[in-house]
Amino acid sequence: MDQQDLKTLSALEKKVLWLSAWTIHNANHLRENMDGLKVGGHQASSASLATIMTALYFSVLRPEDRVAVKPHASPVFHAIQYLLGNQNREKLEQFRAFGGAQSYPSRTKDIDDVDFSTGSVGLGVAQTLFASLVQDYLRARDDSVTEGRMVALIGDAEMDEGNIFEALLEGWKHGLRNCWWIVDYNRQSLDAVVREGLWERFESIFRNFDWDVVILKYGSLQQAAFAEPGGEVLRAWIDACPNQLYSALTFQGGAAWRKRLLADIGGEPGIASLLERRSDAELGTLMTNLGGHDLPSLLDAFEKARGNDRPTCFIAYTIKGFGLPLAGHKDNHAGLMTKDQMATFRASMSVGEGREWNASEGLDLGELDLRRFLDAVPFVAKGQRRRHAQRIIVPDRLASEAKGSVSTQVGFGRILDEIARAGGPLADAIVTTSPDVTVSTNLGPWVNRRGLFARESLADTFRNERIASTQKWEFGTTGQHLELGIAENNLFIMLSALGLSHSIFGKRLLPIGTLYDPFIQRGLDALNYACYQDARFLLVATPSGVTLAPEGGAVDCH
Repeated sequence: MDQQDLKTLSALEKKVLWLSAWTIHNANHLRENMDGLKVGGHQASSASLATIMTALYFSVLRPEDRVAVKPHASPVFHAIQYLLGNQNREKLEQFRAFGGAQSYPSRTKDIDDVDFSTGSVGLGVAQTLFASLVQDYLRARDDSVTEGRMVALIGDAEMDEGNIFEALLEGWKHGLRNCWWIVDYNRQSLDAVVREGLWERFESIFRNFDWDVVILKYGSLQQAAFAEPGGEVLRAWIDACPNQLYSALTFQGGAAWRKRLLADIGGEPGIASLLERRSDAELGTLMTNLGGHDLPSLLDAFEKARGNDRPTCFIAYTIKGFGLPLAGHKDNHAGLMTKDQMATFRASMSVGEGREWNASEGLDLGELDLRRFLDAVPFVAKGQRRRHAQRIIVPDRLASEAKGSVSTQVGFGRILDEIARAGGPLADAIVTTSPDVTVSTNLGPWVNRRGLFARESLADTFRNERIASTQKWEFGTTGQHLELGIAENNLFIMLSALGLSHSIFGKRLLPIGTLYDPFIQRGLDALNYACYQDARFLLVATPSGVTLAPEGGAVDCH
């Protein structure tokens, strides 16, 4: 990227930060509020991702890439879409109001180009993993499906959610590809500061599941400082600095940084001169120039990762509230800038009063140059990215008939078996999945006819060894059943990913998921999430009754 484009991106980074903060401020302090209650928003949590999202949306992403934005960065997402022409001022002015831009990105309620709804933390993250598996399933059948990256932007505290680790297991089993998880490692959660050493554990987990891990800790200013006399001592101090202290000093500013560094390492060779060469403001800028706020470092890392299809976790060190007066304070998660703080912030951004929503206001480039750059952004090169797929032709009547009294689950199995046997567009569009209860939910006949999906063929060893079995358990690229482990969350998020194939990839699937009815409640959060996405699928729950025997669900089928 040339210097002019980098300069433009830097200007857009500030514009995105301004618009996201102003959108929240307008909702809480300026818009008519009849009950006087706090509207809310997350200025600090948005700010920590402003640089990363600027790099992604204005440079790195392509139309085929899909993104799940961490819920609390919704204002940044809406600001970016506003600049790209996919969001309007009216919706931003009604942020968090009825009919306005949503507090969390929503496929069903927002007008801008939301790929995956987010809100219940952790679920959007896992959605990208399963969407990548669905992409592989479709590519195995139709190589006209363009491969894209499935990208999740994750709050570091979001990694406490157990469903993320359940998804990692499934991704490893299925040979996950083309998936990026970018962790906004601002070292703060809603109530506190992230515990020391936690991310070394997470890094090991990702590597153990065969992910590439990219650590983005130091920005280019810090790397240049490390090359000066005393620089390696400064690096060692940064590496050893506790999270709480780093956050506190960030909030206090350059003078506090200087005092602490002189007290801790001022006697080391080169340190005093290194600090003296910088004003308090410059020192504050240096110490907060982390990898997640450094455009050159981010662009370089993302570009290198595009060279392969490996699943990659980027751990990007950031500052919660970066660029705002709230930066670093442990209470900043739901904090709001006051009117006086916003006035100061507006002046620092060179935004004139009454021109707060103007896209080019405060930028060092003209409106024509800005529009020319935005029109050339690769992510929007093909316009709106919602895809469409033709309906599947379904016969008026299925040939299968159940005579006498049989359980509902047996009736279901016979219907699917007949569909599999008859073939045609309906059978070819169906894909089934189940959390380790495939056979006992009567999917066995379907799987025997249609096989299990895997990118690499795997023979049924029992069959090859001539051991009698009613089941053929053969994996291959033509298989139409996706085997899952016993985690119900994974089942529902897989169904969500399969049920959006028509919109995400332009290829319609008819997903069917099976499980026992008592276990639906174990994955209700994920099931609600799938429905909120407007994913389309059938959920078939076997009525288990007192036991798991067929009579537990026996009814008359005629």
